[in-house]
Amino acid sequence: MNRENVRNATFYCIYTRNHSESGTFQGIIDDLPRIAGMGVDFVWLLPIHPIGKTNRKGTLGSPYSIDNFREINPEHGDLNDFLRLISEVHRYGMRLMIDIVFRHTSHDCLWVKQHPEWYLRDETGKPIALVPEWSDILDLQFEGNETTLWIELIDILKYWCQLGVDGFRMDVASGVTMDFWRQARKDVSVKYPNNIWLAESTRLPYIERHRAKREIVNTDSELYEVFDLCYDYDIYGPWRATVANAIPIKSYLEMVRLQSTIYPKDFIKLRFLENHDQQRVSYIFRDNRLKTLAWTAFSSFSKGCFLIHAGQETEQIKTSSLFEKDWNDCKNIYPLQEYFHRLIQIKKNDIIQSDKSNFIITEHNPCIVIIWENEFDKQGLIGIFNVSQTNEENIQIKNLPDGNYENLLFNSELKDLIQCKSSTINVSNDGRISIPSVALILHYSGFILRPQMFYSELFDFNYKGM
Repeated sequence: MNRENVRNATFYCIYTRNHSESGTFQGIIDDLPRIAGMGVDFVWLLPIHPIGKTNRKGTLGSPYSIDNFREINPEHGDLNDFLRLISEVHRYGMRLMIDIVFRHTSHDCLWVKQHPEWYLRDETGKPIALVPEWSDILDLQFEGNETTLWIELIDILKYWCQLGVDGFRMDVASGVTMDFWRQARKDVSVKYPNNIWLAESTRLPYIERHRAKREIVNTDSELYEVFDLCYDYDIYGPWRATVANAIPIKSYLEMVRLQSTIYPKDFIKLRFLENHDQQRVSYIFRDNRLKTLAWTAFSSFSKGCFLIHAGQETEQIKTSSLFEKDWNDCKNIYPLQEYFHRLIQIKKNDIIQSDKSNFIITEHNPCIVIIWENEFDKQGLIGIFNVSQTNEENIQIKNLPDGNYENLLFNSELKDLIQCKSSTINVSNDGRISIPSVALILHYSGFILRPQMFYSELFDFNYKGM
């Protein structure tokens, strides 16, 4: 796997049914100029296949209850419409990723009758769902079906690759045996080596529960053997605890720091503040918009890929229903469109893209400071994020010479949004900078700072000589 061309990519996630009034692929095509204009690299679609009717949830059903993995949900159009969407995504210089749901099928999938041995069953022989709340699906049995089910699933992946799909987001990847994922990646990569795979990895409590039951559950470390990138769920819980003031920001940043030592050196995380399964970030910070903006800048500036969940740029506060038509008419008003565009431009900066640059979190209080530094080119970027909306006035950046520095986050369209009046930031009194209302991202060159990670008692406590 070559992760170089994806490690700082931006993904834009779309639920076709609720992305436009029509709920069709054409509705997405019509929006592609705007999406591409933000600088998005991947358009990721939630499942696009026909939905089962038995035990259907809501009126229209969940896209994760799938009848046929090779067909298109007629709500969205037909195969020709989908091929047109692929062509248009590529024409705008982006790539297309689709959701793949191999852990289960709908009750109405033909496999239930044609291949009953492909399903998990209870002691009476009845096919079941391991998660009782998922009453609209039946779980597949991977063990013992290596020469039948596995071959069919792998052939489905090849089919979509052949049509031009550039990547897959694998639903519940942590709940499917690693032996299958290894075989699938090996077989697909023979002809499609550049296809990108995203794993929906999971949280620590989920892993603990399933291990206690002796059920299949893969950790992020295991998934990285096969997948190019994983969800950021391993630290999503700590982030929510942080923004709820249940734990200090430092504790969350310690988890971010831990990631860099427990995963492969080329690991990639999909950084997100929200997704289709979680609350909207504008709802989480409904009483403080500046926190939304500051955490969004922090997320985009962090190491890894960046996810925009469609609706973030319109500051939606309601999570879209998976089971109903739930389109939100934004009247073509996108308050954060230019903000995301600017953040993505910064993410594509050569300093962040370079494999010679280091990512260092230097401060957690009174605000978060992140430095990307390339010692070889003697330049770097300093990100200052006022995520706690501190009342303190200044922060000191060690070894930063006094002078004027360009704030890459500033432009005339954003000055009111981020409450910053100038593109030039003054540093004085031995590296002191006025703390921004939202964030600053400063560029420096001609010298190096040699920044150090913030001190952590968990990791840095010196016990020698005690």
